[in-house]
Amino acid sequence: MSGKKAAMTAAWTTPDGQVITEDDAARLAQEFEADDAALESVEITFPRKAGRPSLAGGSGTSPQVTFRLSPSVRERAERLAVDRGTTVSALAREALEQLVKKAG
Repeated sequence: MSGKKAAMTAAWTTPDGQVITEDDAARLAQEFEADDAALESVEITFPRKAGRPSLAGGSGTSPQVTFRLSPSVRERAERLAVDRGTTVSALAREALEQLVKKAG
């Protein structure tokens, strides 16, 4: 060995097995920047964040209700939710729906 270290260059592998080196990445960045004007005529949309379906129906957002609990009620609700395989929010929603239904 001569004592000299070989320069390490970063490389990435795409899901289809193509190797991309730092030089490739730099070239792609330059091409992207050079073609920036072409991007202005393209509408880019990102997938909607996954979440629970709207309770309001359709694609609208569900109304929200926020309230405070004592720590002991919160802890008991968390244990109950785990036992039932659900969430504290689902328990609260179910309880309020039942109360409103009974009240008419």
